[in-house]
Amino acid sequence: MKTKLDRAIVSILGVAALSAVSAESFAFGSTNLGVFTGTTITQTDSTPLRSWSDYGTSFNLGWVHTADWFTIQVGSASDIAAGNRLNVEFKLTAGFTDPLSYGGFSIWTSGSNPIVNGSGFHKYNQVRGPNDGGVHTNDKLASPGNIISGHNGWVGYAQNGLTFTNSDGDLVANGGAWNTTSPYLNGGAASSVDGSTLDLYGLKAGYYLIGLGGVCPDNAACMSQSPTTRNYVFTASTAPVPIPGAVWLFGTAISGLIGFGRRKSA
Repeated sequence: MKTKLDRAIVSILGVAALSAVSAESFAFGSTNLGVFTGTTITQTDSTPLRSWSDYGTSFNLGWVHTADWFTIQVGSASDIAAGNRLNVEFKLTAGFTDPLSYGGFSIWTSGSNPIVNGSGFHKYNQVRGPNDGGVHTNDKLASPGNIISGHNGWVGYAQNGLTFTNSDGDLVANGGAWNTTSPYLNGGAASSVDGSTLDLYGLKAGYYLIGLGGVCPDNAACMSQSPTTRNYVFTASTAPVPIPGAVWLFGTAISGLIGFGRRKSA
């Protein structure tokens, strides 16, 4: 009788263990957005209102289990092999039903190696790469996710919510930030005033991971708690070519000369 009871207990514990492993194995499951070579890609979905900024009270780190995760291949296979670069604009806007008023997204890269779904972790830092500066909140993005370890793995972020400091002590400001020393981002970047877009210039063809969710830190009542999930639209398109400051100055000078000529004629 005792043997049967022991077996039953072991069986129950085994099922529980498998359930736990199964739950963890889906901690970092991503949706593939496809291949971006210039044609706009659009994804419409919903996400919890705090999933990009919170992991429990006072943490203000992203919550892996509830954030939306996407993978995207930038450039064709031949572009990746040749090391070509593209100008890409990533944009997050509110959906039409229960719109996500405050949202944010972060981008990491695995370079020329395809991204593999990760497992067994709960939180991530919005502004750092795995193992960057001795902080290991993103280590699971590298193993088994293939995200490049260290600072180079993180590309940038954009968010139109509130400015907050996460529990690693990193400032996550409204607007956007990008890795100015990344070998995968050459030519600079720009973020919209409201933090809804991130234009990446000279983005090296390869594989990229996007973590997306709501920005409403637990220390701020920035959004109604009902409903708990909000709709959004996420797009990848060709970034507009920025007009250099010198061009603006030249245009201003020309306008001034034209005005001066008209006054002289009068």
